[in-house]
Amino acid sequence: MKKWSATVIFFLLLCLFPVMAHADRGPSIVLDGVTIDQKVGAPAENIGKTVMVPIRIVSENLGYDVKWEQATQTVHVQRGNSSIEMTAGKDAATINGNVVNLDAPPLIKQGTTLVPLRFVGEGMGLQVGWDNGTKTVSLFSIPPVVDTEPDSDPVVTPVPVGLTELQSISYSGDRLIIATNGNISPKVSSISGPERIIVDLPNTTISQTFVQGQASNPDGSGQIEATDSFLVSKVRFAMFSQSPSTVRVVLDLTQSATANWSLGKNNVLLVDISSTNGTSGSQPALPDNNGKTVIVIDPGHGGRQSGAVSVTGAYEKDFNLAVGIKVKALLGQHANIQTVITRQDDTELSLQQRVDIAKLNQANLFISIHGNKFTTPVPNGIETLYTRKESKSLAETLHKHVLPVTGLKDRGVKVASLHVTRETSMPAVLLELGFLSNPTDEALMLTESYQDQCAQAIVDGILDYLRL
Repeated sequence: MKKWSATVIFFLLLCLFPVMAHADRGPSIVLDGVTIDQKVGAPAENIGKTVMVPIRIVSENLGYDVKWEQATQTVHVQRGNSSIEMTAGKDAATINGNVVNLDAPPLIKQGTTLVPLRFVGEGMGLQVGWDNGTKTVSLFSIPPVVDTEPDSDPVVTPVPVGLTELQSISYSGDRLIIATNGNISPKVSSISGPERIIVDLPNTTISQTFVQGQASNPDGSGQIEATDSFLVSKVRFAMFSQSPSTVRVVLDLTQSATANWSLGKNNVLLVDISSTNGTSGSQPALPDNNGKTVIVIDPGHGGRQSGAVSVTGAYEKDFNLAVGIKVKALLGQHANIQTVITRQDDTELSLQQRVDIAKLNQANLFISIHGNKFTTPVPNGIETLYTRKESKSLAETLHKHVLPVTGLKDRGVKVASLHVTRETSMPAVLLELGFLSNPTDEALMLTESYQDQCAQAIVDGILDYLRL
């Protein structure tokens, strides 16, 4: 009987062992809703209350520039203008040259350097969360990169009646784009010694959304590095005056330049910068890969981000993917074109991840595919959106080919401040191929024949633009 009892206990221990081994695995890491594959080697692990991760995860998945100095055992982490330095075994680090204390110092394990994830993430401007029940670290861009409608109205500080709110500022392709929620009458001037262009926005204040999402400081001030321009080194912005309420944007120039402004749709101010001889200061287009033109096709939304929900309950993400895959297949028939698609299934990607895919592949063109929506079933039709002036020709060419095959209303080619068309460095366009909130448009959009026609028209537009 004793021998039988010992056998049963031994068998139970064998059954429990895999569960115990599973429980000892390191924490999971989720970046903008996508779980990071930690592969092999030293995994992430908890040391006290600190989650430590291999520097490989920091460099490969978070997109940071990471360097390791073997002699001093120091890790250098760089992302834009932010930098962090940490040394193995030392509980002090520096952020942008300022010394701070660490909850846990970097360590070397199994030949891999582990660094504190929360410290690195927050130091680089990410929101870091921890679920103790599932042992999961959640990383989010600030603000969270999703383009779905909020579940409820945000709580914001009341704005004085009559003032327009600044909502976003971007600079790319020697075009300054300022989005507001109301009418603006800008005052544009230039100053020498050093050379600068001043854009004042009277009767304007800075919105809380802008402060939380783009400003560097609580007062709404900050700056943008103009990395793709030979004319502008940086763009600075701040509240210039409270009475009268005025927002000032300053473009620091590297040489003498002129500014011409215009107003786009939806209260968007466009300021185009040119050198005094009238030429653009933007860098030339990225080179082809092995003589091929690289085109990124971006089916919008995916995963938990369903996009618009049609009148019959269909998801925009599925429509976008169907058309995107058809476009990729058609482009694959052309030997001088290399096609990259941001997702081929129901994968969830942040807007910045889509931009990063285009940059990493040195794309020549970026085309994002979407279905439109509105709060009522009335609006319908096709519209093509772009942000930077070098994208205008691509937008007009694609629109010219797509519109006739759909037979839907022409809503035109418009300027809009969208993340994927604004933050990319190549000509980039977002196509709205009908309104899923409109019964007539939706009935067409959910048919395979319509999706085939749209895909072929997009490809024809691309070939026309490239003169192939």
